[in-house]
Amino acid sequence: MRALVPLLRLALVAALAAVLAPACSLGNGTGSCSGTLDVPDCWAGPFDLHPDFFAAVPTADTDALQLRIQHGGDYEAFSDGLAILIDDAGEVRGDPTSNGTPRPSLLGQPLVVALPAGVSPPGVPLTPKGLQSIVHATLYLDATCRTQNDALYAMDAVTTNADGSCSQPDGGDPLLVCNGSATSPAGTVRTSTIVFNALFDGNPDESNTADLLSDGTFHLFLADPREICPGGLGPPPRCRGELTGNFHFYFQRGRPAQPFP
Repeated sequence: MRALVPLLRLALVAALAAVLAPACSLGNGTGSCSGTLDVPDCWAGPFDLHPDFFAAVPTADTDALQLRIQHGGDYEAFSDGLAILIDDAGEVRGDPTSNGTPRPSLLGQPLVVALPAGVSPPGVPLTPKGLQSIVHATLYLDATCRTQNDALYAMDAVTTNADGSCSQPDGGDPLLVCNGSATSPAGTVRTSTIVFNALFDGNPDESNTADLLSDGTFHLFLADPREICPGGLGPPPRCRGELTGNFHFYFQRGRPAQPFP
């Protein structure tokens, strides 16, 4: 179980490396990302990322798109930031499919943010869900924590404290019993969401300014997937962080801020 988060991180990085083209913004933009965190051996209490670097990384042959909201423009491995992965930007934008089939736009609608498909903790079978999220988010704290397990993941279900918060309560973290019940006696279950008001179309040669813009708001509930009950038999993992924020920036072709193999 201790190796799960690094494996999840590696799986996400590997997936990105396989599809991402070396192109991203030069970092200009505006946004916010703040809330509370409860990261063991690193951070407990109010948190503000103070983002000042914003990047969009399109793909060469698919519609996957990564948004990177970060403090400072250094490599991800030395920075704190929020990585948002959209499996299909065209689906969010409402662009027609490659064969011309029209699709409704998802802009302006709350979208669930969850773990990527195919990523699952030990004991949880890889079975398709009725509603599969196409948006995923990871908070990385490589500058602040400097530890092996420094990432939290936005979840479609987390268990909060009894008062609805995600901060560390007096007396330490409450115990969640993996007893086969999907309900939690500790608090309420919350879901991560994001709303895109505009999204870069993924074309590095785009000349239409409106299609270069990425703009949105988010309300994320973060957890450590190692704390998911084995086999999924129990309440959702305890909330390790709650973040709200927004972003507004235009894609600009330039030297990549993060190299990919």
